[in-house]
Amino acid sequence: MYGISNIRFGGIASGLDTDGIVKKLMQVEQMKIDRFQQQKTLLEWKRADYRSINNQLRTFREGASWNLSMEKTFMSKMATTTNDSFFNVTATNNAAAGNYSFEVKQLAEGVTVAGDLTGKSVEDFFTENNIEEVTFAINGQDVTISKGDDYTDIVDKINALSAETGVRAIYEGSMERFFLFTEATGVGAKIEITDNNSFTNQVLGLEESVNQTGKNAIMAFNGIDLEFTSNSFEFIGLNFDLKKAALGEIVNVQVSNNVDQIVDEIKAFVETYNNIIDDLGTKLSEKRYRDFPPLTEEQKADMKEKDIEAWEEKARSGLFRTDPLLSNIASDMRMTVGNAVTGLEGKYKTLSSIGITTSPDWKDNGKLYIDEDKLRAALAEDPDGVAKIFNNDEANSQGIAKQLNSKITGYFEKIATTAGRATDIYDESYLGKEIMNMDERIDTMQLRMQMLEEKYWRQFAAMETALQQMQSQGDWIAAQLGVGLA
Repeated sequence: MYGISNIRFGGIASGLDTDGIVKKLMQVEQMKIDRFQQQKTLLEWKRADYRSINNQLRTFREGASWNLSMEKTFMSKMATTTNDSFFNVTATNNAAAGNYSFEVKQLAEGVTVAGDLTGKSVEDFFTENNIEEVTFAINGQDVTISKGDDYTDIVDKINALSAETGVRAIYEGSMERFFLFTEATGVGAKIEITDNNSFTNQVLGLEESVNQTGKNAIMAFNGIDLEFTSNSFEFIGLNFDLKKAALGEIVNVQVSNNVDQIVDEIKAFVETYNNIIDDLGTKLSEKRYRDFPPLTEEQKADMKEKDIEAWEEKARSGLFRTDPLLSNIASDMRMTVGNAVTGLEGKYKTLSSIGITTSPDWKDNGKLYIDEDKLRAALAEDPDGVAKIFNNDEANSQGIAKQLNSKITGYFEKIATTAGRATDIYDESYLGKEIMNMDERIDTMQLRMQMLEEKYWRQFAAMETALQQMQSQGDWIAAQLGVGLA
């Protein structure tokens, strides 16, 4: 914004539109700056797209590719039962494939004791015994009740010690009931009350002597009785959640490889790989529209939003056409998934041998396609052989996922050298330096443009001054001639 000292009035003597003339002269200079600004925009677009590719590669390596490089992915197991009314069961990777029989003979139980609050009130007990407080112990931990405490206070004091006792209390006023229960189950769970003053019996309605323990779950495995302290536990790699017991009811459990989950992991690998290859292929083959340079802010002001988007779509197209870095990455990835894994024995050494092939159509950019029936057949026949295609990790023989993970790390560094990282405080990459140089040139040109504008205004001001002087002299001469004639 101009201050008072920057306000200019031109053409007073000459009648010229000085402001308009200067603006037109400066438009020529602005066009030079605009060209540099457009070049900078192209560099920024290219840097952003490089970084976007790096993010895709990182997501692939840290997700689908990493999963297939891990042995545990191919060890996934599933468990099916002949009757799920007695327990739920799931298999961990450590479960051994096979058929097993189970019989739930007893569920694990904790301890619950209840009392009717129909005897003495807390106040009556203290009044009759003429005392100010009373102490009883639950599982060896003293609980002290003071005169004036109510049932809610008693519950709070018992629950404050639950970490030590394993016992919690509930007061249900509408039913006039008081409950103590263990949080754990099994023979280790117990409620033992020591009360020399009979407070828990006379006031809380509990039995005179409480000493109860819980029960273990009993389950027969292939005819052998086993005990567990909880109804939820892991055994031989199987996670059980017991629901009910019934003597003589045998449930068979079959443990097998979880082919569905392995197939889903491989599908995710192929899908993510295809997205990267398709994006790289599109960028490398996009048409370059050189007649559509990036728009200046002045040009955008005169356009509709949809027209700006259509223009910039073409302006951004083809920035990576035949780009050597992206071309090398795409070619390297295609070769990695297409080659056999050296050192493997058996018939499964390539992705094509398990039903994962490359499309013959060059327009597909080398995307992978899965014959799921062939893949499932290979997993059923030789799951270890299929796994090694992806995760083999020997000195001279790495699986495809292992190779890609290693190669992608190298891609990261190459792209970062060219385009930097979004997390970098100072961008020392090639494009970062180019953008910085462009900023410096634009700043220099804008300063030069400002100085040139000042020069033009000084020249026009000098011209106006000269014209004013000429007009003043002409007026003086005319006045003198008029006096002489008179």
